[in-house]
Formats: sequence, structure tokens, C-alpha cells
Amino acid sequence: MRIAMPLMDNEGRKSRIHPHFGHIRFLAVYDTNEKKLEVVSVKPVQGCSPIAALEGKDIDTIYTFGMGMRAMQLCAQMGIRLKTGPFGTVEDVISNLDKLEDLEESCGH
Repeated sequence: MRIAMPLMDNEGRKSRIHPHFGHIRFLAVYDTNEKKLEVVSVKPVQGCSPIAALEGKDIDTIYTFGMGMRAMQLCAQMGIRLKTGPFGTVEDVISNLDKLEDLEESCGH
């Protein structure tokens, strides 16, 4: 699995998960098979910048606390699963992959 996480900062495994997927500066991409973490800079573009930053990264899952309906629809079209939970750092998410829950409702944006 390759899981992306929106970040508030760029502190590697100690990075804090951003409370909302949109309008972020960094994304963590963790490969569960290779146990490798990459932090990707998100450049502002027209539309949903974080979704554009995922292009070519072979992401199959996104962990987030909240996501707007449009971004959720784009993820569904791309075959990306959405997960959530109470985990506040990249390390917390990595350590609890088996406890992630499906994100089913948008945050209303």
C-alpha cells in the first residue's frame, strides 16, 4: 500500500497531520511494502493542489481528518481509498495502519 497524508509541517515521521486535506504545503507518502517515507512539496495550482501532487505517485490510500466533496469525488475516480482515525502524526498513522477507518463523509467544503 502507498498511503498519502496531508502535513502541517515537514518533520519526517514526527510531522503533524493537517486537519484538512486541501490547501496544504506538504504531503507524506509512505510505502508499506518498502517501509519508506517521502515528503512531497505541494505547489499551489488551480483546483485541488494536493490531488495534483499525487499524480505519478501510485497512491492507493489517503489518510485525512477531513476532505471536501470535490476532492473525495476525484479520489473515487482515481480509485484511491480514503481513511481516517484519531492519529495525529505520521508515525502514529504508520504504527496504526490496521486501525484506520473509512472516511465516508465530506467536511462540507
